[in-house]
Amino acid sequence: MTTHDLQKIVANPFYCLEKVDDAFQYKHTPLVTEWEWIKASSNLIEEIGAEKFLELLLDNLKGNYPR
Repeated sequence: MTTHDLQKIVANPFYCLEKVDDAFQYKHTPLVTEWEWIKASSNLIEEIGAEKFLELLLDNLKGNYPR
């Protein structure tokens, strides 16, 4: 197993969540590109810190987001 493989395992929230919100199972038209999301997320991490960002990400995956 490579270092990159281990990084992907640690970065995968599958290992800490029992279930993700059903909304993430449906195909949809993205509002931004993956690169735009990465850039915006990187900026937010700089602003609020990695731990807070990851808490928000997990909350979103659980379905706790504005609708």
